[in-house]
Amino acid sequence: MNNRLLKIVSALAFASVSLLVNAELKPEPIPSVTQLPADYPDTWIFAHDVNFHALISGKVAIIDVAADTIEYKGFVDASMMASFVESTKRPKLYVGETFYSRGTQGDKTDVLSIYDKSTLLKTKEIILPNANRGQMVTSKYMMQLVDDEKYLLLLAFTPASSVIVIDTETEKIISEIPIPGCNLIYPAGKSGFASLCGNGGLKSVQFDRDGKEIARNDIQPFFSVDDDPLFDKPVYIGSTAYFMSYKSRVQPIDMSKAKPILLPTWSLVTDEEMKENWRPGGWHFAASDNTQLLYVVMHKNGYNGSHKFGGEEVWVFDTTTHKRVKRIVLKNNAFSIEVTKSKTPLLVVNNVSMTLDVYSIDGEFQRNITVSDTAMPIVLHSGK
Repeated sequence: MNNRLLKIVSALAFASVSLLVNAELKPEPIPSVTQLPADYPDTWIFAHDVNFHALISGKVAIIDVAADTIEYKGFVDASMMASFVESTKRPKLYVGETFYSRGTQGDKTDVLSIYDKSTLLKTKEIILPNANRGQMVTSKYMMQLVDDEKYLLLLAFTPASSVIVIDTETEKIISEIPIPGCNLIYPAGKSGFASLCGNGGLKSVQFDRDGKEIARNDIQPFFSVDDDPLFDKPVYIGSTAYFMSYKSRVQPIDMSKAKPILLPTWSLVTDEEMKENWRPGGWHFAASDNTQLLYVVMHKNGYNGSHKFGGEEVWVFDTTTHKRVKRIVLKNNAFSIEVTKSKTPLLVVNNVSMTLDVYSIDGEFQRNITVSDTAMPIVLHSGK
């Protein structure tokens, strides 16, 4: 480079720096906060990031799975294997979470945190006085709203299991109902719930307006916990809960009455597919859509112990005819899935790399969304 050209380049560089130094930057407002709508669009979902790297920093992220940019809308904290449920009657998000006085050790405090859907600010914290919130790998059925959302039910474990009943209108704990030998919360009847039990049976409980137990029913063992156990994560279609077994059997249970009714079982697989050991698997590996179709993650060559591995396909079933109506081959293996309640539903797949793959319900891949570089969004909740 000759001297004349070098001088021109140097002059241009100096001028650029001068412009940057002297440019007037508009002041940025502080704080700079965008509020969300009280009613979320129907393509928004909740991605529950358990964060196994740092359980104290779990989150529930709000994601627009139809967006090409700015998919991440915000989050609420969800500490230490939290439980989560969205209210449809009130602009509130409920999180059952746990804190320790010294971060990961010290005095334990369990709370129900209530967040505003627009600001994502915590509006109330209900302390659970017995510090006995059930802590396990996050499941949708650790916490549920029942009776037109008048009551919030929260799983407790001491190690005997029980269910804490909270009145959502007064935001006060009104009772705690013991369910020893059984676990998780499946809405049943008008004001009540059912739980799967360790003997292969089912227990159901109804309570009155004060949270006092008024009826308890035990259904005798109806599946083998050794030979073909049921997954504890059913899919509700209307008031029927569809439980699936490790070996592809479907056990529907009518939960509309105080005493649940076992309905006839059917199979996800044909005889030929059974020989190839096609089985369901993953975490929350099944979902439903607006037309009451059942979506199930399936994997080939299943074996005893493969039930948590997810799968390479999603099979779609008509729950009336019990026939498969669609077979979706995935770009990446699925761990959990959800289907949005939008007019044009989207199938959202939490893949084994812990990012979100979004498909049309016909199986067309649309986009991949990274919740964050370290996120582990193992449970997906569609907006209600």
